[in-house]
Amino acid sequence: MSTAAPQPSSSLPPISVLCDAAREAGEIALRYFRKAPKTWTKPGNSPVTEADLAIDAMLHKELRRAYPAYGWLSEEIEDDGSRLSGQPTFVVDPIDGTRGFMAGHDDWAVSIGLVHAGRPQMGVLFNPVRGELMFAQSGHGAHVEQADGSVKPMRPSGKNTLEGAQIAFPGTIKPSHGFAKAPRLASLALRIASVAEGTFDGCVARPGAHHWDIAAADILAQEAGSPLVDMDGQALAYDGASIRHAVLLCASPALSRVLAGLVGER
Repeated sequence: MSTAAPQPSSSLPPISVLCDAAREAGEIALRYFRKAPKTWTKPGNSPVTEADLAIDAMLHKELRRAYPAYGWLSEEIEDDGSRLSGQPTFVVDPIDGTRGFMAGHDDWAVSIGLVHAGRPQMGVLFNPVRGELMFAQSGHGAHVEQADGSVKPMRPSGKNTLEGAQIAFPGTIKPSHGFAKAPRLASLALRIASVAEGTFDGCVARPGAHHWDIAAADILAQEAGSPLVDMDGQALAYDGASIRHAVLLCASPALSRVLAGLVGER
């Protein structure tokens, strides 16, 4: 007998829980920002700073204390398998774009997603340097709160062709395709969010992104109307054994199909 797939719970925490946690994490990050924090290199040549570790520890302590039955997955804590329990799971990148943080730039963010039934149900990205908080909840749209406290919906450009488009694209570009390469951002989550808010027209992410890199940005893009998909145009799943993804595309559905063709040429 087949078993129906679990449905998202109606009793998930309010989005304000994630927003408040992200703001607190941002305060911690700014204590280290441009102050030469201690740094280490992890396997795979990935950097980590004492700020990443301090934020991760705080979020793990506070969110797991408030929601002890929930699963947890983050970049700086070993995967304990709790994300596979069927319970809602916090998916966290304490500083997405650590290289940008270390360089003193503003292209990094705190990323907190809440995944259930295989998909992100809510997500928050907070860029404390800009004072910009982006948040989304399934069925409730995606919004951005500016440093002055004003809130507005996130709306993608809706561009459907490459001509004149600005695309976050890895590697070199063939000029004949008629699009411009978007400015490089250290944070993949912010690259995706830039499509959701219409700053970029599209984004291509090379293989290897982890759940924590994209979970919060995924729901932002989905709710804004520029879904994050795989090369077949399918939504991403977060309930399997693997936490890594192949090539990812974020744009209008029509432009994503064009980008998939372009990537396939390379």
